[in-house]
Amino acid sequence: MARMNGPVLLVGSVPEETAAEVLRTCGEGVGKYVSCLPDGETGYRRVWIQFLAATIYHGHPALETLQRPKPIDGKENWFPRDYGDDSWLFKVKAGNDTVRFDHLGYANEAQKSYRDFCALRAAGVIPPGVKFQVSLPLTESATRAFLTNVHDFAIVWSAYEEAMGREIAQIVKAIPADDLAIQWDICVEVLAIELQDQFGGPWRPTGDPFERYLQALRALARYVPDPTLMGCHLCYGDLGHRHLVEPTDLRLLVRMANAARTAVTRQIDYYHMPVPRTRADAAYCAPLKDLTIGEAKLYLGLIHHTDGAAGALQRVRTARQNIASFGIATECGFGRRPPETIPELLRIHREVAAGL
Repeated sequence: MARMNGPVLLVGSVPEETAAEVLRTCGEGVGKYVSCLPDGETGYRRVWIQFLAATIYHGHPALETLQRPKPIDGKENWFPRDYGDDSWLFKVKAGNDTVRFDHLGYANEAQKSYRDFCALRAAGVIPPGVKFQVSLPLTESATRAFLTNVHDFAIVWSAYEEAMGREIAQIVKAIPADDLAIQWDICVEVLAIELQDQFGGPWRPTGDPFERYLQALRALARYVPDPTLMGCHLCYGDLGHRHLVEPTDLRLLVRMANAARTAVTRQIDYYHMPVPRTRADAAYCAPLKDLTIGEAKLYLGLIHHTDGAAGALQRVRTARQNIASFGIATECGFGRRPPETIPELLRIHREVAAGL
């Protein structure tokens, strides 16, 4: 049975100062159109995996910081401005065959935001039945870009996977499983498969990148209780509002979604795939005719502030040539855009959703 029925998905980040502000803005803007609402990934989380670099990896006793974002006007900075020499890099210190992360920080943030979520839902700002969404990076996305060799990658991969199991247990202890949605943010995995592992620094992980993706998803999905909604956000990157690689079409993401359905034993409730603003052509969406995800809902990230409802509806019409039913979203989270654009962006979501 389909459990994700709202026509709108908010991928994660929203540029407000606090979770309460995000939840109020989005609850009032699109609350009746969503199945779940995120807290906006405010603070350090607004730049996705950099949250882990700045708050968990940096300063860890078993890790050495090799590189970090350069200071701005003489002040320490944690925000990377590019994918190269202004990013975070770490190595496992000599003598450490294992690493342990006592926590990853996501459970603590979720507990605080859920209190705001419940208060706003009780006040009628968030409609009854809407669940609380927590977005978490899949394993390779959370680790690979910060490391410099295969040995360290294997150690940190295992440490992250073990810690994420404990993190989800903490989340579910604080938030009822049936009031929760867990979204796996899957970006580096997409890029690794797309580029056949010719990605990032000169080193390459062992094994096939597609199998690593399925291995990670299987491993982490087993920690998510059955009553909890679970989704996969498949992404090509969004630093500086640009993809690291521009997809030719949706063929790879369809393959990843189809494989996930058979590889993961618990239900996957939704998949999100990006549709670039310039791709209203039939060729980009043609692979959707091969999508076999059962009762899971597909969300297409075809909302773009730059061309509004008219552009989005054109992309909707094109997608419908290959798939009859789907929801809508932006390509990625919109936490790095100017806050003053959010009301209009939410209005576009409402207008397009009403026309589905």
